[in-house]
Amino acid sequence: MTQLGQPLTGMRKSTPKLTRINGDDSLSVIWRNMGNNHAYPFVWAQTLDFSADPGTITLLSGVKFHGMNAADYCMVTVGGTQNAGAYVTKDSGLNTISVTAASGSAVDIIVMVGYPTPDIAALACRGNTGARQMLP
Repeated sequence: MTQLGQPLTGMRKSTPKLTRINGDDSLSVIWRNMGNNHAYPFVWAQTLDFSADPGTITLLSGVKFHGMNAADYCMVTVGGTQNAGAYVTKDSGLNTISVTAASGSAVDIIVMVGYPTPDIAALACRGNTGARQMLP
């Protein structure tokens, strides 16, 4: 039996930490409150306007979250386009995320910070579904 105060390293999965998340009435962003006046955005949305001419808009350049490049760590979803020719380009080497669309487009995007392929089967659900978390 382990002593009190000793971590159970390698014996069980780590316990998820409670996090306070905030939203805003006038901004389309949800951020994580890290304390000490630090905020960490993890979901936000915006509209990119390509009405003047076709081209590419750099969405993020050189941004890192928790030391991870945004190009490797963020998922960008394009939707609500007036012209369906929009697409997202990620460059891991330069750490840039850009959106390209045709002239006359208004492109809605949603950015989610975190790995694009989460393992949701590992999450526990104890709501009204009756699902139970499997412990070792």
